[in-house]
Amino acid sequence: MKLIQKTVLVLGLLLTINIGNAAITITGATQASSSLGLSNGNILTDGAIFTIGYYSSALSAGSFSSVTSASDFLTGWTQLASSTANLFDLSGLRSASVELATGVNTHVGKNLVMLVGNTGTIAGSSEIGVFSNSNWIVPANPTDIPDAYGFDIADARTVAYFGSLSLGTGAYPSEGVVNSANLALIPEPSSASLLAIGVAGLVALRVRRKS
Repeated sequence: MKLIQKTVLVLGLLLTINIGNAAITITGATQASSSLGLSNGNILTDGAIFTIGYYSSALSAGSFSSVTSASDFLTGWTQLASSTANLFDLSGLRSASVELATGVNTHVGKNLVMLVGNTGTIAGSSEIGVFSNSNWIVPANPTDIPDAYGFDIADARTVAYFGSLSLGTGAYPSEGVVNSANLALIPEPSSASLLAIGVAGLVALRVRRKS
């Protein structure tokens, strides 16, 4: 079964090659290697958004520590390609491709990022996953023979900037999955923080009235 899935993945990469340009393909999951999952452990379903692109600023461990809504993840985000369907109808297999046209591309040299949500749009998602890798760099398009550049979430050095990444622990043993990438729930503003904001507003209003 693993051999069949690998063959299908290779064929998928070959299909991205077009005369006169090159293609970048990022694969999010295969049942034989890694699966994109939700906070409750279920595998990401058809219709959920899987995108590749890059941010205007380099990511760090605290890049998304203060987010309170899904739209926060779109700040500084440039999307290159997206998908909402399982590739070849294989559960857990997600792939998105972007073509590099001949000549200079503004995204050449950018560090690619995988942004995943649990619904059809990032802004409408309640669970998000952000994954990247220092080796996922957009290459310059060759001017002679077109080629395909493939990346996978299971690549060494992949980091979860939001959500979690587990390699080799078998988070979904019933599905025969070795690796996993879990999306995380987007935190809502706590009651305490909302109360603090309200109190600050009342204080400011009182000071303004006195002046």
